[in-house]
Amino acid sequence: MMKNHEAQRDGSLYLRRPYMQIEQNGKLDYIAKFDYFLLGTVLLISLIGLIFLESAMSNLYRDGGKSAMMVQIIGLVGGVVIATALSFTDYYLFRLFSWPFYAVNVLLMLSVFTPLGIDQYGSRAWIDLSVTTYQPSELMKLAMVLVIAQQIEYIEREGALTFKRAAIILGSFLLPLGLVFLQKDIGQAMVFIFVFLVTLFIGGMNKWFLLSIIGVGTLALPFMWKFGMNDARRGRLLSFIDPEKYLDYSYQLRRTMMAIGSGQLTGEGLGEGTMNNSKMIPVKMSDSIFAVIGEEAGFIGCVAVILLMTILLARMVYISSKARETFGKCVAAGIFAMFAFNIFENIGMNIGIMPITGLPLPFISKGGSSMVTNYMAIGVLLSISMRKQNGFFSN
Repeated sequence: MMKNHEAQRDGSLYLRRPYMQIEQNGKLDYIAKFDYFLLGTVLLISLIGLIFLESAMSNLYRDGGKSAMMVQIIGLVGGVVIATALSFTDYYLFRLFSWPFYAVNVLLMLSVFTPLGIDQYGSRAWIDLSVTTYQPSELMKLAMVLVIAQQIEYIEREGALTFKRAAIILGSFLLPLGLVFLQKDIGQAMVFIFVFLVTLFIGGMNKWFLLSIIGVGTLALPFMWKFGMNDARRGRLLSFIDPEKYLDYSYQLRRTMMAIGSGQLTGEGLGEGTMNNSKMIPVKMSDSIFAVIGEEAGFIGCVAVILLMTILLARMVYISSKARETFGKCVAAGIFAMFAFNIFENIGMNIGIMPITGLPLPFISKGGSSMVTNYMAIGVLLSISMRKQNGFFSN
């Protein structure tokens, strides 16, 4: 024990630390300690997503809907395989490779400004992969969380927030945030900000450092509103406050609310949604998939999805609270923030309590590459969960 304390003081713990006991004990511990609850909840949500995507795509099959559905299924299967593989990996290794992972994702984000990038929904944020598209900013959030969690762990070990650590933390956040703004993706920018603040808060960062960041960000908002957005984007953000005043920008909002309202208590039935079948719900396979659920499964279906999402988020909070090391705690909290914001924003913009930002509903909205990215984050959580505070860190 004394050797461990000495190693932690001089920083060599991170170089000499052995694999955890779960790695030493072999397959039986993997089976016993695997977080079946987390993966089972995610799989159930994903299967519900496939069911309603099938319904949303049913009248598009002649236009390539079958291939899109196949991409979604392949993304789900591939995601589960990747998540399982990551769960078997000591999450300490994610810390070691956080900077290379971050650098690769920065390059991918930059690639959207090359001929590889494509414009969708007014943002240049995707790479064309022929059979599907890939949005680099999705995985960039995880890379940012890993780097910031690493720096917070260094700060904890060093006993003080130094200028160097503060600069690295701010730089690792501002670089992807700036790229997202250049891509004109306001929704993703909001996610980055939320994830950044939650990770710092859970990491126990100096309160004045946090308040300074929030203060500077607040002062920058009027400038971003004036110079960082055009009239259309401002209109979309304001339309949820007064849909009638911003008729040109509230079309999607009014349609999704109409679809959800028409579902009433039990819905019109799977595949029987009037607005779904008549293509009256804009971007119904991604942004507005919750409206399809509301129309066809009604209030009961909406509540069921919200309940499952709440259970999933609660499990993430539990994993973060039980993580033995600061790094694992911060990474789990950052991943929680990623999913929490997307879930709240997507459902909120469909029922009129949040602005339209184009954020997908995790594990339900269409997107094979997005599905794989989400499951990668779940894989990291599985790794942290299997090695939580229960003696696995003892020799």
